[in-house]
Amino acid sequence: MSDTAVLPRTGYTLRRDRCVIEISSRPPLVRGRLTATGGHWTPGSALTVTLDPGSLRTGIPFLRRAFRGNELTFTAEEVAEDPFVVEGSVAGRAVRLRGDVRHRDEDGVVVWAAGAVLPARRKPPRAGRFGRWPARRRLRVEIAIEFVR
Repeated sequence: MSDTAVLPRTGYTLRRDRCVIEISSRPPLVRGRLTATGGHWTPGSALTVTLDPGSLRTGIPFLRRAFRGNELTFTAEEVAEDPFVVEGSVAGRAVRLRGDVRHRDEDGVVVWAAGAVLPARRKPPRAGRFGRWPARRRLRVEIAIEFVR
């Protein structure tokens, strides 16, 4: 029996204070964290997480420029539950994450996953030399998110 087999098919809402989304390049010299503003997940179905690009916390100034603009929305049409596998997109870039359900009970689910954001197909307009650098690279993403009813 999978770890999420006992979960009801009702939707869960993202808990903003218990959500970490970390982005880093290879080698991991450039690292940053984004804040989620909302999201929801129905086990066995769609996953949506809305990110605030202005919330990027990093010690590298030029990395913030790459995430300027309106909110980013990460969407995945279908999420495998055992193991936890997410294939979706954010800002036109493909995202592949693989992880597991770390905790579950009747009130919530904690998921962890890591993977990669594939390079952008087009150069971002008006990003400048330093802003285009992250867009041309494969970025590592690690998430730890709690969803509650």
